[in-house]
Amino acid sequence: MKSIVRTVIALATTLAFTAYAQDEDDLDFGADDDISGIVAAEDGEDAASVEEAVLAAEGGEAAQEDGAKKKSASSKLFSPLPYCSRVVGRGEYQTPGSTEWLPIEEKKYYPFGCSFRTPDDTSKLYINFSPSGCSSNDMKIVMLNMGKASFGTRVQPLGDKTREIYLQSGVITVKLPQNMPEDAFKIATPCFTVNNLKGESRYAYNRNGDGEAAQIRCVSGTLAIEGRHYNFPALKPSNEIKIRSSQDQLFTGLYGARGDCEVVLDQGMQKILDSESGEDVEKIEKKTLSWKLSPRTAVRIHRAMPSIGTRMSVTIMTFDGRGNLKNRCAFSEGRYEVNTGELAPLAIEELAARARKNSQQHLETEDVDVSEDELSEDAPSEDAPSDEASSDDAGGGGDSFDEDLGF
Repeated sequence: MKSIVRTVIALATTLAFTAYAQDEDDLDFGADDDISGIVAAEDGEDAASVEEAVLAAEGGEAAQEDGAKKKSASSKLFSPLPYCSRVVGRGEYQTPGSTEWLPIEEKKYYPFGCSFRTPDDTSKLYINFSPSGCSSNDMKIVMLNMGKASFGTRVQPLGDKTREIYLQSGVITVKLPQNMPEDAFKIATPCFTVNNLKGESRYAYNRNGDGEAAQIRCVSGTLAIEGRHYNFPALKPSNEIKIRSSQDQLFTGLYGARGDCEVVLDQGMQKILDSESGEDVEKIEKKTLSWKLSPRTAVRIHRAMPSIGTRMSVTIMTFDGRGNLKNRCAFSEGRYEVNTGELAPLAIEELAARARKNSQQHLETEDVDVSEDELSEDAPSEDAPSDEASSDDAGGGGDSFDEDLGF
């Protein structure tokens, strides 16, 4: 850095000498002389300002180079259009708005909005999104030979920096770079969206008249899932989950299949007092519950539209590996006033203790001393009608009435 500063100062000095040629004869610098004395003399504010100017210039150039590299990298993240890099067996595609499936060809680009499928169990289809010059393994979608598979691409304008596909049926594998930018590639269904994909992931999807069922496995890298009233921040390698949704989307079931992963569940809105500013200020914020989804555990989300109002009512429940209810919360969307909060069941030990206490209370009796005169006074006379008979006549039988009420 000092050499750069010295060079700048030498150039400035030379220019000054040229500008003032009338004083050049008075200065005599020999060949053996150097400019170390000049640097030492101007090692104050002027030299510091020169050094800062040099650093700023170098930083600006570096920033421009980094910006150009990032822009170039972002522009070359995807190919202009999806193209077929390989076909094993048979592959077909369907153009937007058409109902006819046509044979697909290798090394050919296809427009956005096309659907792709393998029509039999022995075929494989490789649809690539990598830019030209990159390896075909960088960014591709493979439909495995585990049955017929199909997916579609989103209709989008040319030059869009993101890509999105939607699942239709079968098993597909998505392979992306490990350093994939966030939200650059998405996978969508009517009930959830997979985003922040990095690495390899596999999807088994089936849609029937009762709704949709999806099984998602993270092979390498990470991925995130967002759905209504729930989200998975990150699925890691060997994590596998199942998502079941009804046709009307009033029910969603989350089931653990392999590994442990975190799911964040919505628990409505709540009003709290914010005392950080020194004053108690009421504010409304979103309340969530973190649940570890592991094999044999489950989350059930039930939704309903009330007869009065337009805000959906939601009930979220979690179950452990034995099927026991662990968490429960009911709320209305966007209304903190309608929220039950946590309705966790009582522990087994507490339930047993309560049962023992109730049984002891029923068995305990108190001895009461009653004299013979009190007994004779309380006894009904033979002439007087009995209370039992009068009650039977008035109510039509007291015992049956009590049985009907469950007493």
